[in-house]
Parts: sequence; structure tokens; C-alpha cells
Amino acid sequence: MPNFESGVAKYVKATATVTVNFPVDFRGQADISCFQCPYFSRNNGACQLTKEITAYPQKYVGVNCPLRPVKEGNANGI
Repeated sequence: MPNFESGVAKYVKATATVTVNFPVDFRGQADISCFQCPYFSRNNGACQLTKEITAYPQKYVGVNCPLRPVKEGNANGI
């Protein structure tokens, strides 16, 4: 069992890959906004990935959002 009474010597970095599916209407218009993301907390208006408060979450994504759109046809795509 680790002992952190005198502090932390260093950290071990870990990464994760997440996939989010944003809705597209029948006219082909996608709603890519924080409000449609499962990692957005509607209780406090913060992203659970970046821990930042998002301005206008029903219209935009946060400035530091780590999610990047995947082009259709890509094997890992939406």
C-alpha cells in the first residue's frame, strides 16, 4: 500500500479514448454541442473531461474540448 504522508514523488500518466455520437437530423444538420455530450454535466454546466465551465453549451463545444470529429467512412468513424 502506497504511503503519501510525506508527499507524492511523481505521477504515472494514463490516457483513454472515448467515443461520442452526436445527433444528426433528417436534413443532415449535426448538433455538435456540449449539451448533446454525455460527458457534460447539466447540473453545474461543466465538462467532466476537462472540468471546465462551458459558455453557451446548447450551441457550442468548450474551447478545450478533446473530442475531434471523425470523417464518415473511417473505420473508427461515426
